Amino acid sequence: MTNPLLKINDLKTYFHTYNGIVKAVDGVTFELGKGQTLGIVGESGCGKSVTSRSILRLIESPGKIESGSIHYKDSNLLTLSESEMNSIRGKEISLIFQDPLTSLNPVMKVGDQISEAIGLHFDMSKQETQEKAKKMLDLVGIPSSEERYYDYPFTFSGGMRQRLVIASALSCDPSILIADEPTTNLDVTTQAQILDLLSDLKSRLGMSIILITHNLGVVAWLCEYVAVMYAGRIVEYGPVKEIFKNPQHPYTSALMECLITSDTSSQVDSIPGMIPDLINPPSGCRFHPRCNHAFDRCLSDDPRLFTYDKKRDYACWLKE
Repeated sequence: MTNPLLKINDLKTYFHTYNGIVKAVDGVTFELGKGQTLGIVGESGCGKSVTSRSILRLIESPGKIESGSIHYKDSNLLTLSESEMNSIRGKEISLIFQDPLTSLNPVMKVGDQISEAIGLHFDMSKQETQEKAKKMLDLVGIPSSEERYYDYPFTFSGGMRQRLVIASALSCDPSILIADEPTTNLDVTTQAQILDLLSDLKSRLGMSIILITHNLGVVAWLCEYVAVMYAGRIVEYGPVKEIFKNPQHPYTSALMECLITSDTSSQVDSIPGMIPDLINPPSGCRFHPRCNHAFDRCLSDDPRLFTYDKKRDYACWLKE
């Protein structure tokens, strides 16, 4: 990719626990172009959310970013001071957390929360921040923004609270929006509304999006590129259409087979086995204990990402 907006190379984020070192993110590499939407997909516990938090250096003890680089524009975010990172968080790169209730202060009016985020990054008067906050409420489809500015989070439905979180995340006009499972705990209709909203805002604002999800259907709907993660690593990466049409890694193929079809009477497949222990991962390919195609080399040698057809990368000895 020529001049990517965000470039992550060999990122490693480990958690130092009493039981051992959990290699939650173990050598992740990918790029994000301007105006692109990248989906990061995989089972729970594969390292998706840790990757997103690592980008903004929001890893708390006992976690630690061990090595690698995160280049945003002309800066390596891992070398910046904390004050320099604070000028990027929320303004240049913004994050939507999984649960809107944990992102909103229950005893603070929603408009004041958005105004406060704006005031942290822009030299505006109180009236100016309030006016921009109300415009953000309008932008994400909150009706009667003039009145609802003064309401508290508990007076909004789950879908409306998610819109409030999105309004806050976009209030400082970020170049990159990281959405970590933005439709968790929402009903199907509301999920569709939130995804439509993100797609519309991306087109209107020209921002890039990293979408963290376990749902391949959501990736197919919203994303141009996808990174498939397994046990702390990316096992396949490339254009959504190419990967959905012809997946190269057995894990990607297995995820595709788990997609629910329109025939609700059909049995939904599942991937046998469990995600490996990230303190003591299997030797060789980490997916080999669950893979029907594993052979001797898979048990001993650790595959790295190969380039396939100049369109995408995958980590599998079968395709060497």
